[in-house]
Amino acid sequence: MSHVSVGNPLYLYLTFHGAQDVKAPEVPPMDGLKIKYVGPSTKITVINGKVSKSVTHTYLIFPTKSGEFTIGPFFADHNGEMYKADTVDLAVNQTPGSSRGSGATSPGPSITSSSGGNEPPAEPYVSDRVFLVMEVDKREVYINEVISLTLKLYVNQMGLKNIEYPVIPHEGFSAGGFGEPQRSWEMFRGTRYDVLVFRQDIFGIKEGDYVLGPARMKCTLMIRSGSARRSARFGISIFDDDFFSSRFNYKSYPIELLSEEIPVVILPVPKKGKPADYQGGVGDFTLDVDVEPKNVKVGDPITVRMTIGGRGNLDTVTAPTFGSLDGFKTYEPQVSKKGYQKTYEQVLIPKTADIKEVPEVSLSFFNPHTKKYETLRKGPFKIEVVKGPETEAAVKMVAMPGTEKVFYPEEKFGEDIIHIKENIGRLDRKDSCLYSNPVFWGGQVLPLVIFAVFFVQYREKQRIRTDESYARFLKAPRKARKGIARAGAYLAKGDETAFYDTIFKTLQDYLGGRFGLPKGSVTSQIVDEKLRPAGCDEDMMDMLRDVFSKCEVARYASFIPGEGDTAKVLEEVKKVIVYLERIRL
Repeated sequence: MSHVSVGNPLYLYLTFHGAQDVKAPEVPPMDGLKIKYVGPSTKITVINGKVSKSVTHTYLIFPTKSGEFTIGPFFADHNGEMYKADTVDLAVNQTPGSSRGSGATSPGPSITSSSGGNEPPAEPYVSDRVFLVMEVDKREVYINEVISLTLKLYVNQMGLKNIEYPVIPHEGFSAGGFGEPQRSWEMFRGTRYDVLVFRQDIFGIKEGDYVLGPARMKCTLMIRSGSARRSARFGISIFDDDFFSSRFNYKSYPIELLSEEIPVVILPVPKKGKPADYQGGVGDFTLDVDVEPKNVKVGDPITVRMTIGGRGNLDTVTAPTFGSLDGFKTYEPQVSKKGYQKTYEQVLIPKTADIKEVPEVSLSFFNPHTKKYETLRKGPFKIEVVKGPETEAAVKMVAMPGTEKVFYPEEKFGEDIIHIKENIGRLDRKDSCLYSNPVFWGGQVLPLVIFAVFFVQYREKQRIRTDESYARFLKAPRKARKGIARAGAYLAKGDETAFYDTIFKTLQDYLGGRFGLPKGSVTSQIVDEKLRPAGCDEDMMDMLRDVFSKCEVARYASFIPGEGDTAKVLEEVKKVIVYLERIRL
């Protein structure tokens, strides 16, 4: 009997030996268990020239309440014969299993059931060797306070590949993206673990009690079949697919890891002691102010550059405030952000020569470490403003002999010297109407045409961004051409193993994109189910099945199909893809 805790997922595997076109048995729903079909995976082995095939159907089981459950028996009809697999027993406990530090939960053991053949079941999933730990540096934070969230994947001598970025529910918080994960190792309870670390910054946006997680991460578990697991002294590289380049001795099983939830309280900033110019900034900041130039003429611009740095949520920090700006003409400040610094550039223009300084600049924020409001002040800054030369600001006029008078003419915008026209230009008839000019109507229609074109392009981009299946469908032909080109390069080098591997992956990518299927679930059986109802040419389907068969033999067997077949396979793949592009599926 397998044991698992409520809320921890596990997998059920039904393996059929001797054929790959066995349909997935129906597993009836059960009260207390959510059961979802994940997909099939196929395997082919060649021993002394004898080829054997198998297919494994995977189901995800999510326990929702405690108790003991009996799943099965399982039945499958293949070529008129009924096959049966025995029941499996599952005990679900209310309390979770042993934790792995702050916020760690490991999925329960997987359940394996097989029908036909004498091959032993897959090695059980060991939760002590693969688990997730989610950590935050604080569990009581203020609104807009930035905290660091860390997710660690611990692995002890287990093979993993296809590791996806984690998904973490974070109601009440705003989160940035994950950075590039870091690889390291740690000693935990006397055992050495390889660790893959993901980090992101989050901050609360609404006060209250919230729960972060559980974090979910999907990956593929590689389990060696037919022989003992490789010794730890050989240094298994858990995050490197090169170790699994020889997949003949390994089975792959998709798994989903979960961490524990972490309760977090988001507090409002206190009202006591709040400065009048406080605008919502939370963190521990610094303020640098630079004023240039300090010697100007009336009407010349002065740039005040204010740089805010430190640790905190810079997105909520507004521009620092000035004292009285009477005597200055001001403009909206320009803002820029780079790394952990935010810069505001404020332009001030003195109106009179009586101005002697740029007023004080202040920045108020709440410091969550000291739990107090702080105000940084810089200035005032001494400047020298002088009047401009008379030639720039005034015009001298002589009123009478021996007397001078300075006259400041009023500036009138829009007036200038108008010269006499030497060319009269084009003349139109007096009764000529604009609406009778075809160029006028063309100018009216053109914006509508441009709008329609941009609207269609916008809708297309939105669909590509939100509809993953449609995006894969559009990219499938281009990726297929690139894959065929790579396969041709391997063929020219004489590397037949890499050639067949590239051909197989190219077909999986192309057909998965055309049919909206996961790449790993594309098999000749599924292709038949999709192509036959569309009325595809039987010769093309035979050609596709033949290519799949040769690829499987070449990728997993110790020998390569007959000489000269590589060029034929390449041409067959080209013909199949060209044919499928011409028909409507």
